Amino acid sequence: MTLLVITYCLFYGVSILLTVFIGFFFQIKKESRYEIKSGFELDKISVIIPFRNEVHRLEGILKSIQQATVLPKEIIFVDDHSTDDGLNFIQKELKGYPVRIIRMPTGLEGKKRAIRFCQEQCQGEYLLTLDADVNFDENFFKNLESLERCDMYVRPAIMTANSFIEYLYEIDLALVNAVNVGLAGWKRPIMASGANLMYEAEVFKQVDSIQSHEQVASGDDMYSLKDFRENDKNVRLVSNLEHAIYTETPQSFSEFINQRLRWLGKTSDLKDNLSTTLAIVQSVLTLAFFVILIGSLLQLNYPVLFLLVGVKTVIDLLAFFPYLKRIKRLKTWLFIPLYEFFFPLYTLIIVVGIFFYKPKWKGRVVKHK
Repeated sequence: MTLLVITYCLFYGVSILLTVFIGFFFQIKKESRYEIKSGFELDKISVIIPFRNEVHRLEGILKSIQQATVLPKEIIFVDDHSTDDGLNFIQKELKGYPVRIIRMPTGLEGKKRAIRFCQEQCQGEYLLTLDADVNFDENFFKNLESLERCDMYVRPAIMTANSFIEYLYEIDLALVNAVNVGLAGWKRPIMASGANLMYEAEVFKQVDSIQSHEQVASGDDMYSLKDFRENDKNVRLVSNLEHAIYTETPQSFSEFINQRLRWLGKTSDLKDNLSTTLAIVQSVLTLAFFVILIGSLLQLNYPVLFLLVGVKTVIDLLAFFPYLKRIKRLKTWLFIPLYEFFFPLYTLIIVVGIFFYKPKWKGRVVKHK
């Protein structure tokens, strides 16, 4: 059993350190070439913010817009058939700002259609999509002026915890983001967040394949990334906090599981060879971890159990440190040892949920192909 643990740890260590740790430094080198003196022009950027029944979450983004040192050409809020008072709240708080609010017509619904409906009315050459529940630094828009233009930028979306249990929710996404940054350093990103995604409007119109995934309620960000990639467009990732948005973690365990099942479902629809390969490797490593864990428990072999969890924890602490330091979430990094114990239960619930639970998004059931 000890030899099996050593073999597992060697394979796991090499895989995660190469992908995340080494890939991170490759990505930082790439990003250093994206910074120039004259980049995006703010008067050519339209910001699109879809919202639906989010009046209780709008305060952060409204304050961020109010405190911004400069603003883009236009900011458009798209009301996806809200039944709360969000529309009036936005109008009141942003009176006098370059902000428009448009309502989705009857017969159109969902974030995908909201973005496309809004794009037809945008004046900017570049589009920046944000979620309605985010906040950002006062120089968020200003920093675009020193970013070299390309077809698409996958930009950082960072969850921030406010309580002990929320750090376990936050770290799950932070580790996934770290893997995405590492993969971008080696090859390309496999994930994008519509909470902070920027692309050229005309290029989007050329490559958009919404007909193939219109029935899937969420996931426009991932499908758009796929469309740009499959059409050989210039897609870049930035991890610098100058370009980051922040959002709260799920507020309950059920909300957390619902979110992860929704993300997992849309990822499985994409048929990305790199993502599939990564998923296979992760599945093998996870299965091996469970086999060794259960075997050592059944044999009451606690030294092997502690060796397994201890070495894996050290590897994860080392591999993910550079990324979490870059995004200034070292307190989250300290939760990695606790996450090692949370991970088996969380994985089991996710596996069961895939077969028996239909995730919802903004009050609508998420459908997959």
